[in-house]
Amino acid sequence: QKLYESVINKKEESKQIATIPRVTVTIQFRDPKDSYETEILKKWTNKDEDEDEICYEIKYIFEPKNNDSFLCDVQEILKDKTIEEAKWFSFPIEHYEYRIISTNNDKQISFNDLRHVSINTISAERDNFSDSNTMKSNNILTKLLINTLGAGDKKSIGSAYTDFFSRIEDTGIFKKVLDSDSDFENIKNYVDEIECIPNLPDLKNILSNITLGYGKEFLYQKGLGERNLIFILLLFAYYKSAHKSFNLSCIEEPEAHLSVNNLNVAIDFIKKSTQNGNSLLQSILTTHSPRTINKLKLNNVIVFSGNKAVNFSDVSQNLLDYLRKRPNFDILKLLFTYRIILVEGPTEEMFINTVLNKKSDTLNNIEVISIGQKGYRTFLDIWLKLNKNDLNKKIGVIRDYDNQPKAKTDHDKYDTENFNITVRTTINYTLEDDLVASGENCKVLSELFDQNNNSTEVTEYMKDGKTDGMLLMCDAILRKEEPINISIPSHISEVIDELSC
Repeated sequence: QKLYESVINKKEESKQIATIPRVTVTIQFRDPKDSYETEILKKWTNKDEDEDEICYEIKYIFEPKNNDSFLCDVQEILKDKTIEEAKWFSFPIEHYEYRIISTNNDKQISFNDLRHVSINTISAERDNFSDSNTMKSNNILTKLLINTLGAGDKKSIGSAYTDFFSRIEDTGIFKKVLDSDSDFENIKNYVDEIECIPNLPDLKNILSNITLGYGKEFLYQKGLGERNLIFILLLFAYYKSAHKSFNLSCIEEPEAHLSVNNLNVAIDFIKKSTQNGNSLLQSILTTHSPRTINKLKLNNVIVFSGNKAVNFSDVSQNLLDYLRKRPNFDILKLLFTYRIILVEGPTEEMFINTVLNKKSDTLNNIEVISIGQKGYRTFLDIWLKLNKNDLNKKIGVIRDYDNQPKAKTDHDKYDTENFNITVRTTINYTLEDDLVASGENCKVLSELFDQNNNSTEVTEYMKDGKTDGMLLMCDAILRKEEPINISIPSHISEVIDELSC
């Protein structure tokens, strides 16, 4: 858009050039483990100014080969166009080309040097994997076998291949064909000289005839999930087997098409493979699955939201240790939900979800998460790492007072210091106290629970019953015939109103 505007508004050519889209990717290598790795990297030496440490860098640049020629085409295409019309502009990508340079001198790196660095991707679009008997997986298997077979193994395969043709020759197939015609007795001498000789193909051609099976069936006959599990295991095994070049292996959404059990197997295989001593290998996984994140170390996680990225390696160790103690916590739901309410336990979660379901005038886009404890500050600190000052994100906290004025003050600071955080605390000790004290709730609940219309008795009944009493009340609120009418405590209604706008 900036390029379109600068060209249409006929700004100075230098300013137009400054708006040309360019893609740059810098890859940094650190801490080579031995002299072999150091020898590969020595031409790309660079010094990290922040850390006063020697590192090695290369940069991929994708940009127009000639800025003047590119601008000339753009100016011609956008001639007499408005900004609104420019959105249909066909971008002249044909002017672009890539180059890979060393950042220490901006010189292009030769192919001979680049062969020591490889990037491989296992994409999420794996639906067509081994979907026929001419399988993509066969090619991978062939390469994997060739890379792993030793000289003795290759010799054995060659001998077996030769023996296979000897068996064909023993059948006398050509002699049978030609001897069958008695009209040509004079060709018997020629037939006697015919023999079956192998054409000695290379090992790749021999092994390419192998077809993958799984269980007692061909792999292509299995379900999509099983096929994709084998694909991930096979392809990653092939990529990680390279020990002569730096290898960046990227796996896009390993959870795609996999069942819970198969995903556990795949992630465990990837995790243990990367920890297995090959310092030339680095793996990057992109995922939308909290299960994938929870099975990896959180300090290896980078979270993206729009143009912002949060590296959890920068988070304090105490925070990382805290999250590790909650291995099943849905960190993605906390970070990415646009409207979220944190509560202490299941009773608050049930009640607030009931209130939200009862609101028919608005669509419910609020997620309620029970954190299972009284303190919310750690969760708010995590949330703020990614969402501070984000106009599209809001989080609310509904908590019990519990006769702890200092804890209330500590939590209220998040409310006063952040426009997108709303914290509210019960007036009385807990939710049950405020719920019974609101409006005519005591009378309504005493009839529902068959108790005396006494706030103390009804409150104690709800506290003793906890989830059972709350579940009964929520069912009564949502029932179609004669639903009960419950007044919402102010600390809850204020949070819901704030997150609903």
